Amino acid sequence: METLKLLIRVMTLLLLIVMIGGCSQGWSVGGVVLTPQDTVSNTVFIELMGVDSVVHYYHGKIYTQSNWCWIHHQFEDVKQLDG
Repeated sequence: METLKLLIRVMTLLLLIVMIGGCSQGWSVGGVVLTPQDTVSNTVFIELMGVDSVVHYYHGKIYTQSNWCWIHHQFEDVKQLDG
């Protein structure tokens, strides 16, 4: 019987926390809610997917020479495929 009472108290407490705290439908970092403007137009990295479906992140301009990939932590040669 005591276990049932404890379970009811815990469930009530969790329900109150959810009702009072509320839930955000979006992402937040450090308590700051991210908006689509934060995640789309203020992007620092350029994301490219290789022919082998591996994703690469580059900063700034893409050069036809070596580019630093921030995911793989190495210089990588990038070239545009026609077609």
